[in-house]
Parts: sequence; C-alpha cells; structure tokens
Amino acid sequence: MLRSFYFLSLVGAISAATLVSTEPISKTGLIQQNLRGDGTPISTAPRVTPGSGPPPEPYYSRKPEPAPSLWPDKSHLPFIIQTALACLWICVIGSLPFVIPFIDHQPVTKTQKIVGASMLTVLFGGVYLFTNIILFESVHFSETRSLTVVECIYFMSQVITTVGYGDIVPAKVRGQIFVGLYVLGALFIIAMLVSDVTNHVALAAHKYRETLMGSMANDLMGKHKCKHDVSSARRRASSVHDLIAPVTPSTRPLMASLASFVVIDLLWIIFFSNFPGEEKTMFQALYMSVITLSTVGLGAFTPLTEEGMIFGAFFMLFGSAALVSSVTNFCTLVVRMNEYERFNTNSKKKAANHLKEVVGDTNKVTQMQFFEWAVLSQKLMTESQIRGILESFENCNPTNDKIELSTIEESMAVDWTPR
Repeated sequence: MLRSFYFLSLVGAISAATLVSTEPISKTGLIQQNLRGDGTPISTAPRVTPGSGPPPEPYYSRKPEPAPSLWPDKSHLPFIIQTALACLWICVIGSLPFVIPFIDHQPVTKTQKIVGASMLTVLFGGVYLFTNIILFESVHFSETRSLTVVECIYFMSQVITTVGYGDIVPAKVRGQIFVGLYVLGALFIIAMLVSDVTNHVALAAHKYRETLMGSMANDLMGKHKCKHDVSSARRRASSVHDLIAPVTPSTRPLMASLASFVVIDLLWIIFFSNFPGEEKTMFQALYMSVITLSTVGLGAFTPLTEEGMIFGAFFMLFGSAALVSSVTNFCTLVVRMNEYERFNTNSKKKAANHLKEVVGDTNKVTQMQFFEWAVLSQKLMTESQIRGILESFENCNPTNDKIELSTIEESMAVDWTPR
C-alpha cells in the first residue's frame, strides 16, 4: 500500500514538472491546427482565381452601428427663445392645478395652491440645477458637462413621463443621488396632479349621476312634462324595464381619446421622419412614437437635433396623456359592456326580488320605496348611502314626513353672515 502511494506521488511530480516546462500553446493553435502534409499551414483566406479581381469582402450578419452624432455644447437658439420655451413647458404642467378647478367651476383650494407652488419650485429648481450645477454625460456629448436649457426640458420630460431613454445620465455620484431623489419628488408631485385630474373625472361622473337622478325623480313625481318629441327621446325611462336596464355604452369618449392619440402619433411620425438631421425612416419614427408615448422608452431611437428635443419634450406630455386617457376609456367601456350584456331575464328576477325585500310584507309600493329601489338598481348610490340619508332625515324630527327648512339649515350650521 505504501509502495503504491510512493509510485503515484512520483508519477504526479513528473507530470507537474512536464507541464511547467512545456511552452504555452498559442490561441491560434488551440483553435485550429490545419497543416498540409509538408507541415505548412493551410490558408483560410478566400481563394482567388487569377484574373477574377480582388477577393470579396467578408460578410457579417450584423453591420457595425454608426457613431452617434454629437450635440453642440451650446444651443444655437438665442437665450431668450430658450427661456421662453422653458417657461412655456413649465406653464403647461404647472398650470394644471389651477386650470382644473376653473373648468369645474370650483374655487382653488389651499392644497391645490400648495401643489401648484411645489410643482413650480421643482420644475424651475430642476432647470437651474441641471443647467448650472449637475454634470451629465451622454453618447452625444464630447465631454462631461451641464445641460443646455433645451436638453434640460427634454431630460425632465423623460423623468416626468417615466420614458427614460437613457441617452442623458448624471456623471458624478452626487449628481446620480440628487437626480434619483429629484425623480422621487417629481413623481410625488405628478401623482398629486394625477389625483386632481382623477377627481375632475369623478366630479364629472357625479354630475352625470345627479342629472340622471334628477331626471328620474322628476319622472316619478310627475313634474317633468315633455313638450316635444326631442325632449321625450332624452328622458331616462319610459317604463320600469328601461329604468333598471343598463344604458347602451357609448364609444364616443374612447373614439375621441383615440383620435387625439392618433393625431399626436401622426405628427410625431411626420416630424421625425422628415426633419433634417433626425435620419429616421417612417417605420423607425413609428416604432419610436409607440415606444415613447407608451412610456416604455427603450432608447433605440431618440431625438438627434435640438428641434427634435423640443418637439419631444412637449409631445411626450401630450401623447402619454392621450394614451392614458384612451386606455382608461377602453377599460370603462369594457366594464359597462359587461354590465350591459349580463342584463337578462335573471337580472330582472333579481331586481323584482329586491323590490319585494324593500316593500316587505305589503303588496303595494310607495313612491319613496320605488325611488330607493330604482336608485339601487341603477347603482347610482349604495344602500348604506341611502340609509344614511334616511337617518339624517329622521334625526331632524320630521312632522308628517316634512321638515322645516330652518331646521336643516341649523343642522348644517349655515352661517348667513355676509363676508
């Protein structure tokens, strides 16, 4: 056993010494050693017949990409024009907290003023910092530097819309940290803006519901008298079936939002496929528009000129908003279509059973019971909301199902003192 161990050790030592003393083999020798019989290597160059001209160039499946075009270190636009463009871009975003209440005929609240002031601070502060303090690098830059005003609004549009091409990035660690924090702050501000827009849509839907409920109440009370055929066609219900059946969903909101998106997309394609210096085909511009306006932002095709950056800075905002509106209207249409298609004989039976529950043991329906049942069947209000309204009515101590107006005003703590 011991002899075998010594023998194996001797063999291992000889093998190691042999490997150490051997010359390393070249990579070409490891890859291929094709030799003729006389020991000369076989040439891998293309065979050329005398008189046939130079050998053909080797074919590559993927051609090398051209070098990216360099942007000038300073904008060729006058400073006053750059400032006007930046202010216009900021006003497009910063004015929304004040425009939405104006559209809704509502006063501007303190919260909306704070949101608007914060948004303006973030936007103007970003323009100053990105153009004067923080250094950036890009494949289009000849050296690390701060951004021009045009490049700044182009970069900030990518941040706000979350497109993120990646063609402009902060160069230093502290700049990367600050830009990361700035992105978080900007997203919170934009989230509050989106909340205002959502509230605007909800308010419009609420007004539509109030219109339906008012029309239905007038029909039930017999106070709504149609004077001609047009007003009769506009009435919500002419029978109980029409009252509880879902309204046929309208495709007009979806078509309007899609038309807006298509117009913006076509303008994008026409601009980037025809503007001198952008060097994009129509199909590349189409691909770029879809990737950009959907906020995917793969970055294969990006603006190459200052005019392209200005165009992209504005149309990123408009196009992404139009696409979000289209997706929202599409989802709403699908939900309403499902409700419309699910209404059948079983739905009518369920509504009839629910009316029996509302009535109780009696076989007659009062006007208020019918109103409550109709509101619940149309899903204009929830049962808890109706119960809350009835409880508020009872808490005012009605006499013969009536309440003094002054009692309601006292309950609401209405102050009629002129201000």
